[in-house]
Amino acid sequence: MDAPWSSKETLGIKDRLARLSKEIVDFDEYIKPTKTEKLNRDTLLYSINRLLESLWPNNYMITAFGSSVTGLQFPASDIDINIDFDEMPKSNKIDVLKLIRKKAISQRLFTFNNTRLAANAKVPVLMGTDDNGVSIDITVRNQCFSSDRTVAWLKEYPALKQLYMVLKQSISNYRVSSLPVFEPLSAKTAGLASYSLICMIVNYLQLEVNDKVKPTDPSYYGTLLIGFFDFYSQFPSTTKAISLTGGGAYLSKGECPIPLETKTGKLTIVDPDVEGVNVARSTLRFETVQLVFGKALDSLRKRIASSSKNESILSSIVKVEHHHYRDQRREGTRFKLLQTWIDTGAPTVKNNELQRRRRGIVHRAGEDRPTFADSKRSDRRLNPYNRSESQSSTSHRNKSPYNNKPCEQDLYTREYQRHKRNNNTHLAEHYREKAEKSQQRQRRYYRD
Repeated sequence: MDAPWSSKETLGIKDRLARLSKEIVDFDEYIKPTKTEKLNRDTLLYSINRLLESLWPNNYMITAFGSSVTGLQFPASDIDINIDFDEMPKSNKIDVLKLIRKKAISQRLFTFNNTRLAANAKVPVLMGTDDNGVSIDITVRNQCFSSDRTVAWLKEYPALKQLYMVLKQSISNYRVSSLPVFEPLSAKTAGLASYSLICMIVNYLQLEVNDKVKPTDPSYYGTLLIGFFDFYSQFPSTTKAISLTGGGAYLSKGECPIPLETKTGKLTIVDPDVEGVNVARSTLRFETVQLVFGKALDSLRKRIASSSKNESILSSIVKVEHHHYRDQRREGTRFKLLQTWIDTGAPTVKNNELQRRRRGIVHRAGEDRPTFADSKRSDRRLNPYNRSESQSSTSHRNKSPYNNKPCEQDLYTREYQRHKRNNNTHLAEHYREKAEKSQQRQRRYYRD
């Protein structure tokens, strides 16, 4: 079934908004960590603790932050920890992280390929993934105010948790055709960071919820979800900043204590704990996020208007692998999102920051042929469309790029099959067309 989080009793509720609200509550229960996921995370934390004890006995303190503290965890959520020292064992943070990495690899806690040290980041971080697929991010002497603030908000606004879990899952499902590698809920691709989404939900609960909407109403969560999408899909981010202190407020450029980002795609959220900081500073494509909000709102409204009895409403925006209600969902990284593509009709945007490298090939959106990362190897490859007259047809055919493996057709075919397996319909169609064009070029080449 497409809504494995809800029972027949939930799907049988006649009032559609009340049914949506009950589905939101059921989804929160469905997505919470399983015993195995908790055990795997606890095991990794225990192993890291033992590792640090062997390196610096009685000279360190581990502080967890992020989703592992707030309880806003998803199946594949990583663990975020910060390490404080009474006396710094090395001259700088990077050397400490390097030593932790070396020790973890020697103890076979991680493999070298499953670790990454972001030494040039604003906050140096060591990232590692163990054999159970649990990821951990380790920082040294890093202040973590956001987790404490989120815990306080969860107590103050009980609806925050349910709304966040559904919003994060639903927004993460969406992709945009003109930006195929853009993820709406990833700061790494200029989308929203998780803490930015939390701040937006809190701001909405502070200022936009009608007093007539009560937590005791059967349609409470459904009303909040639709209202959130409706409000933020039209929010004027270039003229207003969001403030969360003192009950919340919207600030103009003259009132904002930090520079108001007036450029299209930017969002300004005044950090309630750190002076002079914009929580959403990494968001560069907020207009695309608003497009996703609008699409989700339309999907919900259409499903509510046309829904029949025993039909899920939440499944119009939350896509997971189908299974029976009583069956256990997949755990950890095996829990997969099913993507929903929004066709904007616009050409694919070329963005150097969003290029992806696979097997020595730089995939640039919109190009007909892959560009090889090794320029020398690329120069050695013969271009069949610029043949010199001195070359004989026999020698030319022997040097044909189509005799080299893997040829571009095989590359495109593999990409097509991979995206088809992952239900990435738009990208699958994109690479299928490229494979066909490559095959046509190859046929013309040998025919000539």
